[in-house]
Amino acid sequence: MPITTKPGRPIEVARDKTDAVQDDLAVAGAELHLTNTALDRSLPESARQGDVGKALEQNGVVQQKVTQAAEELAEVTELLEEEIAERHRLEAELAQRGMSENG
Repeated sequence: MPITTKPGRPIEVARDKTDAVQDDLAVAGAELHLTNTALDRSLPESARQGDVGKALEQNGVVQQKVTQAAEELAEVTELLEEEIAERHRLEAELAQRGMSENG
């Protein structure tokens, strides 16, 4: 799904994109978990052998990776938010200084 953002500063666009990707990853992780749970409950033990067993195990690994990636992107989004807030603070400080020098 393409990410649409309104024009803005690159850091704000990056924040919006990471936030959207994090949301998508969180949904994908939840869907993988539901799939794994359904398979685990419905397949008899005898069917969980060989290739099917390996596939189920790999599916669980992928679920963990997706969940971890979503958590890491949430941290990146938070860092971007902090950077944006710091930039706004510095811009306001510079504008205030400019007004003081011109006033």
